[in-house]
Amino acid sequence: MKTRTLGLLTALTLSTLGGARAATCAGQNVTHALGQTCVSGVPKRVVSLEWTYTENLLALGVQPVGAADLTGYREWVRVPVSLGAGVQDVGTRQQPSLERIRALKPDLIITTKLRAASSYAQLSAIAPTLVFDPYSGGSQLTEMRQTFTTMARVLRREGTARQVLTNLDARLSRVRQALKAQGVAGDRVVVAQAYTARTGSATLRLFTRNSMVSEILGAVGLTNGWTAADQPYGFSEVSLEALTTLNTRHFLYVAQREDDVFAAPSTRPLWQALPFVKAGRAQALNERTWTFGGPLSALTLAQELQVALLRRP
Repeated sequence: MKTRTLGLLTALTLSTLGGARAATCAGQNVTHALGQTCVSGVPKRVVSLEWTYTENLLALGVQPVGAADLTGYREWVRVPVSLGAGVQDVGTRQQPSLERIRALKPDLIITTKLRAASSYAQLSAIAPTLVFDPYSGGSQLTEMRQTFTTMARVLRREGTARQVLTNLDARLSRVRQALKAQGVAGDRVVVAQAYTARTGSATLRLFTRNSMVSEILGAVGLTNGWTAADQPYGFSEVSLEALTTLNTRHFLYVAQREDDVFAAPSTRPLWQALPFVKAGRAQALNERTWTFGGPLSALTLAQELQVALLRRP
């Protein structure tokens, strides 16, 4: 009972402090997924606990002092701006090290609601913490733009953000025109992320209509061929056998070179029998094409779509 009472008092204290800070904020009072946070001055020492926000910082010309899962980021995320050698790894995205974060003396922490609901109070005790929710149920592309713009405002990089988003829109327009010129406009395309699950079976993430991937397909004049119901995170997880039911002209996929599930001897016969494979319209995108990122990842995906679809037979 004492432990529960202490926990309740701690929560109430944090809530009261949060309200007091909001009422007396001398800097920017930022509204985010878990409330409001006062950010004083222009943050210089930023820690990112999610790959998307690490990418956003780089797009804005800001190198974080710390970021979660640097190895995974460098393996999966391919954008034009690289992480600096001095960026410190603060642990996994699921369970970052509070000790490592505290040691970096950040003046801003950025994370996602998906992972931070239980650690928000502890993170906020270290530095002002902003929590965003890319899976709030609306347009993921719109949410990405809004979050990027909010981060830019907090970091006083609004001009840079406008240029980045202008470049993205221009790229989407050019890709749309190129695909139209080659007679690809309106084609049905299914985009997948393929990997071997812990069970050892081939698993595919097919992107649903509420995903950022699907919205980018639409922006360049294509049609998402995966018509299953919308999913909370924007994809359906299916087995390889589900590909036999697809009604699509093109199949594009992201798979790690050392984990290409379509090249495995056990799946090869089924794969080679699929109509779009027989017709030469199944293409691998670059293995580091990240499908859940910010504007630079969106731009990279648009480029990959153009390359894959214009080298078709």
